[in-house]
Amino acid sequence: MKKVDYEYPLKATWECDTNISENGFLKCDDQNSFITENHTILLRFDYTSLSKKKPGIISVNGCKISNKQYFEANQTGIRYLNITGIKNLNDISITCKNCKISSNNQLLGFKNPDLSSGPILIIAPHADDAELSAYGLYSDYAPNIWIATVNIGSNLQSLERQYVQNLDVEISSAEKRKGYIRSWNSMTTPLLAKVPMQQLLCLGYFNISSSSILNTPKDKVLHPSISDISPHDFRQWNHVKLSNDTNNINSGAALIQDFIELIEHIKPTTILVTHPEIDPHDEHIASANALHLALQKSTFIPENILFYVNHLRGIKLFPYGPEHSRTALPPWFSNSALLNDSSCYSHSLSYSKQQEKVLAFDTMHDLRSKDRVEKKLKRWINQRIKKNDYQYYGNHSYFQTHIKADEVFISINGNDFKNKKFS
Repeated sequence: MKKVDYEYPLKATWECDTNISENGFLKCDDQNSFITENHTILLRFDYTSLSKKKPGIISVNGCKISNKQYFEANQTGIRYLNITGIKNLNDISITCKNCKISSNNQLLGFKNPDLSSGPILIIAPHADDAELSAYGLYSDYAPNIWIATVNIGSNLQSLERQYVQNLDVEISSAEKRKGYIRSWNSMTTPLLAKVPMQQLLCLGYFNISSSSILNTPKDKVLHPSISDISPHDFRQWNHVKLSNDTNNINSGAALIQDFIELIEHIKPTTILVTHPEIDPHDEHIASANALHLALQKSTFIPENILFYVNHLRGIKLFPYGPEHSRTALPPWFSNSALLNDSSCYSHSLSYSKQQEKVLAFDTMHDLRSKDRVEKKLKRWINQRIKKNDYQYYGNHSYFQTHIKADEVFISINGNDFKNKKFS
């Protein structure tokens, strides 16, 4: 069995040593410190899988919201159980399947950021990143939400991967069309949640890497297969005017300047962006790096930075478990410059809100993967014979992994992020 700890040096608002009885009831040693209102609550515990193949399932009984959370098979180490939403420890008990947890643990409480205090800017490296990470959050705060989608995400591995078969016969035209469609997706899907159209932006960049942000920001980045393409081609729906609308340069410096102008125009109290150390996608890292550099020059600094993670290195099934189960912090097994003294925010989604999120995914062309015969058979066996509780709303794995009862973010102060040295 592999021993790996989730390495999160979190700074909780309050902590409480906790004992779990043989019957699964929790008892906090200092009951006076246990605060639930407007707090995210995690149980930090030692986890041990009892199966080489089956995931560990921990259920919180007596809780009104979805109460099952899934963990790795054949592993042991420190993990976090999301119990946000409980009112009283005496009302719940914990049961385990295919795993066991330590009897002596810690309850961690994190005061939630005040998301109603001002505008919220979501930086989405690609169309669908905002929906995957934060559809529930942005629909709950729709009037205050701004979403800036950075990249058009036009690259195709082959002509067979274009959305409409046989529509384009050259890879360059197919990729440009894909860019238009994904840009349209990014500008229309948030309308389902009543985000105002004038608060949505497509910045139209392509192939902006972390290197082009950090090492060669002034160099123009060319598209590998399309010669007649520029950011201006994809900004036709934007209501906010930016200097690169005219300059029309695809470069790291132009993206950083866009962020500066957006921050000073919107004055967001909260910004959501991908975590540049945990999420390994290079264009995701580039977006976070560009925000970090923009804050060095901006006259306005947000109160909170909420980090989200849509990709994990070597792990494709997180958040674990079937749709509508709970989730907490993503797997992370290394030291980090950004995680020191960080907080955690768990945004709860009602069942109906999770259903809305399914619909939002379905409007994204890039999530409409083909349903191959082998996949259909495997799902039929899992659903009907093994009864694994999956709904299989869509063919893409994101329909299973990201339709969960929680959207979980790592949070730090805006000035702290500005002053961090991580890149």
